[in-house]
Amino acid sequence: MSDSPLVVDDVSVTLGGREVLSGVSLTAERGELVGLIGPNGAGKTTLLRAIRGGVPTAAGAVTVTGQSVSSLSAREIGQRVATVPQETELSFGFSVKQAVAMGRHAHIGRFGTPDETDQAAIADALARTSLESLADRPVTDLSGGERQRVLLARALAQATPVLLLDEPTASLDINHAIRTLETVRAVADDGTAAVAAIHDLDLAARYCDRLVLLAEGDVVAAGDPDTVLTSETLADAFDATAVVSHDEVTDTPRVTALPAESTPTADEEE
Repeated sequence: MSDSPLVVDDVSVTLGGREVLSGVSLTAERGELVGLIGPNGAGKTTLLRAIRGGVPTAAGAVTVTGQSVSSLSAREIGQRVATVPQETELSFGFSVKQAVAMGRHAHIGRFGTPDETDQAAIADALARTSLESLADRPVTDLSGGERQRVLLARALAQATPVLLLDEPTASLDINHAIRTLETVRAVADDGTAAVAAIHDLDLAARYCDRLVLLAEGDVVAAGDPDTVLTSETLADAFDATAVVSHDEVTDTPRVTALPAESTPTADEEE
């Protein structure tokens, strides 16, 4: 049996009579950030939902810390998997600290009282996301970027071995996007197995150890960014023409999309 914190083994998911994932497999190791990339409707969000037990699998299995997700209760899943959703779903008048403290519910129960371990996890999450100065502010007073940091802090407060993120930078300006991914990268480096759906291919290449490219529910390519981000694989997945070059600053691939009628020359692809 694999000792990987997260194993997705040949998973298929059918929703509304339509197969939206077909035989998808991936692993996430401790200290690793795995990026899910692909066009809209490729199955990235569905895969994240399947990992945390949010949708049933028609075939295959998801294993977290050696146990099948299908055998775990919601609370047990919450002790193993934390999720940062795409939507900034913070509409009530909680303070930032209260919202972040909700990440401890899987550990202390609905009516439990936070102990020193819980308080330390909350404080660490606030510090990692640079929210200490906003701890007493109502979340309704925050900007969209600040709310996204609160959602990330709430997930970090869960202190789980697996962290899932669904398009964590989709609605953020470049400053907040970089800050978010820098934090996620640091969390992964500290030993968490992280999986993030990321729409920006350049950011995915810059921050992720490995990429899984999905299209129409299938894995088109998987591996390190240099292996996955090629003109050929991007054409297969996105039905688009793209030139992949090397960013000298970040030392990672850089993707430039071209109009459909454009054909890159050999020199442009170098």
